[in-house]
Amino acid sequence: MDLMELRGLVQAPGPTISIMSEQSSVTKHMNNLMGKLLWVLAALAAAGTAANAVAASQPTPAAIEPLAVQAQLNDVAAAGDKLVAVGERGIIITSQDGEEWTQVPSPVNAMLNAVTFADDQHGWAVGHDASILYTGDGGQSWSVQAFGGNGGNPFLDVLFTDAKTGYAVGAFGLFKVTDDGGKTWADLADTTLSDNGFHMYDLLQADDGTFVLVGEMGLVAISVDGRNWVILDVPYDGSLYSAIPEGERGLLVVGMRGNAFRTADLCNPQWEPVSTGVEKPLFDLAQLGNGRVAAAGRSEKVVVLEAGRAPSVLEFADRPEGETLDEIFTVLLPWKGKLYAATGSGVQVIAALN
Repeated sequence: MDLMELRGLVQAPGPTISIMSEQSSVTKHMNNLMGKLLWVLAALAAAGTAANAVAASQPTPAAIEPLAVQAQLNDVAAAGDKLVAVGERGIIITSQDGEEWTQVPSPVNAMLNAVTFADDQHGWAVGHDASILYTGDGGQSWSVQAFGGNGGNPFLDVLFTDAKTGYAVGAFGLFKVTDDGGKTWADLADTTLSDNGFHMYDLLQADDGTFVLVGEMGLVAISVDGRNWVILDVPYDGSLYSAIPEGERGLLVVGMRGNAFRTADLCNPQWEPVSTGVEKPLFDLAQLGNGRVAAAGRSEKVVVLEAGRAPSVLEFADRPEGETLDEIFTVLLPWKGKLYAATGSGVQVIAALN
């Protein structure tokens, strides 16, 4: 029985049963799930078994490490003309050109899972130990906005629609909102999502402004204002890790075992399965232009998905003889004519974009 089959058997109500099944499935599959999924679920198992432990009141700053640029990185984002990436042990690195990277001080040594910028100066990073960090200078310096609350459950994604309004989501239904740039964070008042207790992996906005959230157990939810949510019926009960808008109201989602689905209208979703050509988890998606979308995860290849066409494999950029790409791609980012990936060994250029 695999991870998704085990989760599918958990039908009895009550958060205790759901959380315990999550712990056992994580333990059973720890050696099989790599990259972003491994880091995330490893922390969830630890958090579950230590649910009654008191979180540390003060975070420990991350160490400055000689090989920080080769660390496991879970997200990379553009801050104006700069790139900022975050990952294991609280590591934060920045680059002006996408090639040379420098570690900057980080106030926490907890795993950081996501980073976002509202503009070229104001940014936020979130991660384990319920950490939320803030920068007001484009990623050069960071301060702690939240740490150690909510039982220490990890945040898995963060989205800001402007420099004041933001949303942070995570494990076991964790969902926080802010209207003052993160000076204060409050639980989402609508309990539609928190009542389920699902892990929420990706939060974004569709092209028409609709908020979209995807997560475990086939979770796809939408909201007009980011505060009131409706869960959609999706013909899949496995984890969904990433979504990307298609057209004004459409959506493409990917997840476990290379599963993918798309709909042309989120307001009246008719889901169609999408062939990806892979059977390993897909963690992220990126627009390549001309209707093409790149998808990558725990695989040595990045696949290109295009409506009406069979999936193809993206040709990687030229690399020195004998050098290979890490097989774990946690996040893809198109930036200045190139496709970058946060991987298990730093940020790497994947391909030039036409």
